[in-house]
Amino acid sequence: MTHLRDVKQIKENTVEQFAPMRDTIQMLKKHAENFEMENVDFMVKCETAKTFLNEVSEKALGPVKESILPLQKEEGKNVQERRKFFVQKVLKFRGEFMTELPYHT
Repeated sequence: MTHLRDVKQIKENTVEQFAPMRDTIQMLKKHAENFEMENVDFMVKCETAKTFLNEVSEKALGPVKESILPLQKEEGKNVQERRKFFVQKVLKFRGEFMTELPYHT
């Protein structure tokens, strides 16, 4: 599961970096800077790379997400049960504490 988290975080961080890159390319084009090499449009390359990243991450994560979904649901139920048990324990302690009131004179 940590691999899923890592891939997701890396994807999100990388996708966030595309916007400043796109803005920089637009600014350079606006100020008539010629930075194209071998008839390559960097704006198209930037969008293509973003799409490719999304496709690769979905190929990597898609089957894994489906296979661990039952495990995640089971763990969610376990967490809910532990939470209920903890709440009961706290309420019991509170009730005992309120009846004994160790600091009340």
